[in-house]
Amino acid sequence: MAFFTARIISKDGVVIVEDLQVWIHFFLLGNMDMWAGSFEIPVTTPLTQHAYRIQLTDGREGLITDITTQIQGDNIAVYFEGKGPLA
Repeated sequence: MAFFTARIISKDGVVIVEDLQVWIHFFLLGNMDMWAGSFEIPVTTPLTQHAYRIQLTDGREGLITDITTQIQGDNIAVYFEGKGPLA
């Protein structure tokens, strides 16, 4: 898994969190390029939508879906899959 700095953006364009440390794993499923990853955010950060946009500091962005969360102390661990290219 590679480490990136990113921001998470809601469907209506509101930045949910910035300067977030995100781990993303790129892999091939058959002939399809896929990506998935995880990050941690404070429990007080609202994640109520089923999909968000992720924007990496290197300019790439994509849609994160299939979001699963787990409470870890004062944080929420967020696991996700990417939909479409991270370009």
